[in-house]
Amino acid sequence: MKRLLLLIILPAALLHASAAVAAGPDFRDDVLPLLKLHCVRCHGPAKQEGELNLSLATAIARGGENGAAINAAEGLSSLLWQRVEANEMPPEEPLPDEAKLILKQWLEAGATGLPSEVSPKPDGDEHWAYQPLQPSEPPAPHDASHVKNDIDRFIQSMLESRGLSIAPEADRVTLIRRVAFDLTGLPPTPDEIAAFVNDSDDRAYEAMVDRYLASPHYGERWGKYWLDAAGYADSNGYFNADTDRPHAFRYRDWVINAVNADQPFDAFLHAQLAGDTIAGYKPGRDVTPEMLPLLAATHFLRNSPDGTDSSDGNDDERRADKYAVLEGSVQIMGSALFGITTQCARCHDHKFEPFAQRDYYQLQAILFPAFNVENWIYPKDRHLPAADTATIRVWEAEHPLPPETENAEDKPDPRVRLAEAFGELAFVADSDAPAAAPLLERGDYKSPGDQLPAAAPSMVSEPSNPADLTACESTGANSARLRFAHWLTQPDSRAAALLARVTVNRWWAHHFGAGIVATPENLGYSGAAPTHPELLDHLAGEFIRQGWSAKALHRLILNSAAYRQVSTIDPAAVEKDPDAKLLSRFALQRLDAEAIRDAMLAISGELDTTAGGPYIPTTRAADGDVVVAADVPGANRRSIYLQQRRTQVVGMLDVFDAPSLVTNCTQRVQTTIPLQSLKLLNSEFVGQRAAALAKRTALDCTANPTARLQQCFLLAWGRAPTSQEAESAQAFLDQQPGSYPDRVDAAELAWADLCQALLASNAFLYIH
Repeated sequence: MKRLLLLIILPAALLHASAAVAAGPDFRDDVLPLLKLHCVRCHGPAKQEGELNLSLATAIARGGENGAAINAAEGLSSLLWQRVEANEMPPEEPLPDEAKLILKQWLEAGATGLPSEVSPKPDGDEHWAYQPLQPSEPPAPHDASHVKNDIDRFIQSMLESRGLSIAPEADRVTLIRRVAFDLTGLPPTPDEIAAFVNDSDDRAYEAMVDRYLASPHYGERWGKYWLDAAGYADSNGYFNADTDRPHAFRYRDWVINAVNADQPFDAFLHAQLAGDTIAGYKPGRDVTPEMLPLLAATHFLRNSPDGTDSSDGNDDERRADKYAVLEGSVQIMGSALFGITTQCARCHDHKFEPFAQRDYYQLQAILFPAFNVENWIYPKDRHLPAADTATIRVWEAEHPLPPETENAEDKPDPRVRLAEAFGELAFVADSDAPAAAPLLERGDYKSPGDQLPAAAPSMVSEPSNPADLTACESTGANSARLRFAHWLTQPDSRAAALLARVTVNRWWAHHFGAGIVATPENLGYSGAAPTHPELLDHLAGEFIRQGWSAKALHRLILNSAAYRQVSTIDPAAVEKDPDAKLLSRFALQRLDAEAIRDAMLAISGELDTTAGGPYIPTTRAADGDVVVAADVPGANRRSIYLQQRRTQVVGMLDVFDAPSLVTNCTQRVQTTIPLQSLKLLNSEFVGQRAAALAKRTALDCTANPTARLQQCFLLAWGRAPTSQEAESAQAFLDQQPGSYPDRVDAAELAWADLCQALLASNAFLYIH
């Protein structure tokens, strides 16, 4: 872990060193990273020798048992510098000369960045992400001409402090393509573009945003983001066995429907964490129609890789496989809900985060009644018919077994008859086991220690919302999972504040290409600092105030001037904001893998918009590429409905950075590699879409080549070609038939080639 942080933090600190010499080191960008790298192992959130915490500005200013470690007035006489200069701290490995120089220059410049006054240490952790929400009045920028809502007040004020401003608004053709892909993952149709461009209403843009928020494709787009964070897959993992999860699709469909319905996010999580308890379900009890969607939601807890059905090892190996399921679930909850890495704490207290080994196993204990290692329920046994009891009884009465089979040795299994009739639903429910788990010494499955009761992470515990889940009976919850769900979303709590920050930041990253915190999976001490901390808290607070409504938050973001600005590069702005982190422009973004595939199908007129149901199977071709066979029913459905097998990602999606969900994915790493261009030029899938696009435009624009050319560009790029683009395309159409001297359809093949060039272009692949 330390080596990983070295790779992340030290280069950033050293890159700032030369600038620090001229301007004086910056506390956040220069000093704090080196303290975190070299000092927090002994003086950090998990361990504070001498009661000294060097991971936070407030804690540094407060000092430890020996008083202030850094005193701005004393400069190089500060205790910390004396110990560092004498190579006494850190004791094992003194600071490198470059780090010493940064620290020395910062002290000489007055140790700016530390608060002048600090209060006594409060209850709970002091890291910004673990604090209650800090509501603040949106600032009033000097130039409010670009301001459309409170988001812009924060953005514009920050930009003005750097001599910048929000850029002008993009044109309508650009905006509708941006919004359509953002909210639905599909391109706008020519009719939608024309309607928006010609709409003279002052609120035409806002109305356009609302139309896409109301689209059923919104749930498919934004449901996929949650499914990635939740670790959804149609297979169990477990190395190359990676067996099938044929019933997981019901959870996928539940998520899509819940997102489309704008189910409040707190209720959305409650159902996934404890839907069985909310429904009042117990094994053997009658199932009502109202229970079925809540039981489907509990598949969230089954998303972790689970090879216990496939394990054929010895007792120790099988035990390890069971614990691996719990570990995966804790990891998913850690990154998706808390924005923290948890894996280190399986064996020892986290070295860089306030997450102790005890926290890890108490979080695991929440799941123990459902995933009891000592009395394991295998995946194949966690199913029930996907119908309510009354419907099943009617069906059984209408389909009795033939009398001759009543006493036959090969009498049909009643459960099998009901899979066949209704399908099955995969769910989670508690056993009678207590919500307690053993702390494994050094993470060793063969070395169980004390039994720990279920409890939530102590870093966001507080007297008004304690982490001890055994003392929360006032909620009316009768399971640790439901008590945990209520604890997590308790109004005005640290837990709800962290959840809201994590969620809002992840959504912001989907809209703008980067989060306010650049590490969406990690808002902890070792994560990135927020670029706009006050804005993040404002959005998190607004999210909760609007009843945890996702659509309300999306509407707020998309209606801002910051979102609507041009992506055109202004050299003066680039010098001060090279990566657009301050949002001096809308950063250029490439379509993600699913949007590329789905858009090609939509543009060619072949997209099958059937929603829900079992996955569309994929197969590995002779050349090793993973494809969807063209003759498979549903082959042209949206990518979210394709088989999500962990070890078999569709090649067209894989090359454009779709995740292989070993556990879960809260942020995709976007790459630019030659294989992407090769796939666009040589893929059979792309070639077929190009041919279909050529055929579509031929039918739409009969005997009118000029109109056909315009239509090709409009469908593929969302706009008409410039005069130069039209001339180049026409020259290509005139010359390309010569490449097919023996074909009577050479002219049509040339049109297909042109269409493929359009689909392989940056104008198609990128959102401006």
